[in-house]
Amino acid sequence: MTIRAVKNTDDLALLKVYLDQRKRPFTVDVTDGRDRSAEQNRLSQKWYGEIAEQTGEDREDVRARCKLKYGLPILMESSEAFRDLCRRRIKPLSHAERIEVIRDFDIPITRLMNVTQMSQYMDYVFQAHVEFGIDLTVPEDKFAYAPKKDKAA
Repeated sequence: MTIRAVKNTDDLALLKVYLDQRKRPFTVDVTDGRDRSAEQNRLSQKWYGEIAEQTGEDREDVRARCKLKYGLPILMESSEAFRDLCRRRIKPLSHAERIEVIRDFDIPITRLMNVTQMSQYMDYVFQAHVEFGIDLTVPEDKFAYAPKKDKAA
């Protein structure tokens, strides 16, 4: 299976060349939007380390806590099957057990997110931690993360 992201006219032209050269018949599946970006992934990982360094928490505990508090609700909102799974398997656990399961079994949460969901997740993580005075890196690359402007400003 080949996946190609088309972000501009050059990408589209290359895709057309690729498709013209394919043996027929074949099936094309087009999905709007784009997959979660590598920039978002690197930045979220950087933030987990920055939060851990400034709070004294274990980095993997920070990662699991953020996934539990901010990631699960985003995925539960968009998928009835995921929501049902969480209600049956995660909800009965204590908070500490939930963190432990997400951390120790590397439950895929952010990996399942698209770019829009990951942006929302990162907004939540950013806002929640800067409110407590934690300094987090904000890159110039708008595709990695662009925090929402304060509406009161």
